[in-house]
Amino acid sequence: MIIRQCKGKLMLIGILIIIITLLSACTNESDKSKPLDGEEDTEVSKSNNNNEETTDKVKEAEAMEEEPINRLTDIITDAPEEPTTLDEILLYPTGPLAGNGRIIGEEPVMSTDELAEYVMNVLPPIEEDADEAYLEEWWKAYRYLFAEAYPDPRNIITEMKWDNFGNEGIEDERFHMKDQINVLIILDVSGSMANEIDGKSMMEIAKDSIIDFTTELPEEANIGLRVYGHEGKSTGKTREQSCQATDLIYDFQSSDGNSIENVIDPFEPTGWTPIALSLEKVKEDFSKFPGEQNNNLVYIVSDGAETCDGDPASVAKELAESEIQTIINVIGFNVDIEGQNHLREIADAGGGIYTNAGNEKKLNEAFDQAEQLIERWKKWKNGMSMDAHDETLSQKTEVREFLLAFRPPAMDELTVRTNVIRTLRKEKGYITREASDFLLAKNKENYDLYIEEMYSTYETMIEEIEMNYEQQMKKIEEAYDENVEE
Repeated sequence: MIIRQCKGKLMLIGILIIIITLLSACTNESDKSKPLDGEEDTEVSKSNNNNEETTDKVKEAEAMEEEPINRLTDIITDAPEEPTTLDEILLYPTGPLAGNGRIIGEEPVMSTDELAEYVMNVLPPIEEDADEAYLEEWWKAYRYLFAEAYPDPRNIITEMKWDNFGNEGIEDERFHMKDQINVLIILDVSGSMANEIDGKSMMEIAKDSIIDFTTELPEEANIGLRVYGHEGKSTGKTREQSCQATDLIYDFQSSDGNSIENVIDPFEPTGWTPIALSLEKVKEDFSKFPGEQNNNLVYIVSDGAETCDGDPASVAKELAESEIQTIINVIGFNVDIEGQNHLREIADAGGGIYTNAGNEKKLNEAFDQAEQLIERWKKWKNGMSMDAHDETLSQKTEVREFLLAFRPPAMDELTVRTNVIRTLRKEKGYITREASDFLLAKNKENYDLYIEEMYSTYETMIEEIEMNYEQQMKKIEEAYDENVEE
């Protein structure tokens, strides 16, 4: 009996020792997790935040499971209204299932079955009692999923002006060849230019492209370089101070790539985007170069819209109509849709070209276009004539290339959506026959609209090319007749 009591006491003591040891360990771990005096309790805060985020995500997931119909509502929120004009087609965002066509799709291309499964994960089934309003909403979300990107013909239309640069037939005096050509580059050095493309900062890409461009320019051309966004947080400046900072860091002189590199290299992205202020300073920059004797070109390289409350489009228009007769061109570097529209307005108001460059290659191509223009001026300066007939043929070829580039994505959209609709009905039983017929009809209607807009744009551009050619030939004939009479 005594032995049993001793064993019981020993067992109890052992259990107590284990409990005390565990409690001690927990206390030590708790002490380790506490911040030292003077430190912020960041880890605990992060843990609490993570728990809250996790709880929120779980609640969101549960809500979706409880109300699967919300999947349709969510996608419709993301999907814009159906495009009905070319401008709307170009602005319509690319869908998550784009690039899975058989013409322009890139490997790995999803199979029709995989595409159908994706649709079933994000859109609810269509039941027998679905009304037309519901089908319209379903189609709106469905067509968005497969939306492709389309080539923008507006640049081609504007480039025709540049192709006719120096030709007798063009009325705009800014596009007549003058004794001197001066090129001002306005570079965005704002904070967002620190973003990277393929492991290289946009700032470094822009610097390299500008250096390459200026190195190739003929020595007869003057080059200038202005920057904005170079004052900001890293230089101890406020937003207000950054918005008042724009500097001509390389005054007009014969092109020298090495000098440009030395001047531009120290600048790092940091501040805001005062495009309007920079353009206001352009009039001072070109004050020594009146438009009657000078071709004055401006190239703005920016990754976004004005952020300093200015109105750069109005300033660009004033410059174009002033005595210095500037042509304001804009190169949008890796810019979103809203930013592209803003920058295009500046180029349109300034009588120049907007070029969208999404990467280093496209940025270099934009500068190549500028280089070709200056080469045209050099040939004119040296007395070399430009063949209007050859120029017209080249323009028509470019327009046909637009036609060839526009149809494939439209064909891919039509074909892929058709195949998925049929799979959803026949193999998956996910939509009704009536719904299938409705969606197929909408799909064909959408394709017909796109093709109609494509041909309409093509015909407009061809007509403009031929009209420009006729005007030019008329001017040449008039000049010839005057010489014969003399």
